[in-house]
Amino acid sequence: MNENKSNTISVKRILVATDGSASSIRAANFAIHLCKLEKAELVILHVLPDIKQGGVIGLRAKYGDLKMVSAFLQAKTQEANKWMTPIQKNAEESGVKSKIEILENEGTSIVGIITKYSQKNQIDLIAVGTRGLSKFKRLLVGSVTSAISSHSHCPVLLVK
Repeated sequence: MNENKSNTISVKRILVATDGSASSIRAANFAIHLCKLEKAELVILHVLPDIKQGGVIGLRAKYGDLKMVSAFLQAKTQEANKWMTPIQKNAEESGVKSKIEILENEGTSIVGIITKYSQKNQIDLIAVGTRGLSKFKRLLVGSVTSAISSHSHCPVLLVK
């Protein structure tokens, strides 16, 4: 967050990390509300899955089947746009400037991609849902959410 000489906090850019889950959609709605109050810009971010993690696509990628890799990434991007576009429309209707960012995961952690993006792009606050689409359940907070809050350079808003 930006602090000026009078120690007031200025939030100019809010990032919402979304995966299409109900929790991340609630985080996006909360982020839009905060952006409106702060006159801040909203970045709607999604990280595509790492295709090299296994399965048929992973094997095909390993052996250089670029057509299949490209088709997989295109399909996942279209899928992400289905839930990201309504978030952006909601932001626009609320008078909030926004942009969509869909990033490829090239074998690094989703958390690393999100935190590096937020630092590089002067994000003042990250909003994230407490539960994603993962089938793995943690007792209190999802594993990605927990790691973002631990590794972020800026405040993280957890939305249930």
